[in-house]
Amino acid sequence: MELLGFGLTYAISALGAALAVGMIGSAALNAAGRNPEKMGDYQTMMILAIAFADALAIIGLVAAIIGNTMVG
Repeated sequence: MELLGFGLTYAISALGAALAVGMIGSAALNAAGRNPEKMGDYQTMMILAIAFADALAIIGLVAAIIGNTMVG
């Protein structure tokens, strides 16, 4: 049962991060399609936003590990 909790805890946070990365990439490509001259600026902001979204997935992994060690 503890492994199910671990899996669900990390899966939900990873799913959220994956959806966020997809939405960030989609928005950046949409913005680049409207104004291609600013692609460098969009790329910088996109990479920063993806790093923040992935940090949330890492925090979810840490929370899952800590929760699993507290139960077991």
